Amino acid sequence: MTWSRRSIQGDRVILEQTEAMELYRTWETNKDRDFVRGRLERAERIYGTGARDRIREYMNRIKDGTLL
Repeated sequence: MTWSRRSIQGDRVILEQTEAMELYRTWETNKDRDFVRGRLERAERIYGTGARDRIREYMNRIKDGTLL
């Protein structure tokens, strides 16, 4: 099976929400800005342009209790 950027597009929302949950819980525990910043940059490379903003929005929704 070959990997392509198109193969994750259908699951992108789920993957980004999962990333947001992990980063939010990590932030609550460690308050490590460098780790979160690095993971958001990594997400931008993996999930494409705008992923950083989408994941931050999911993190805010988790914080507000409107997501998961």
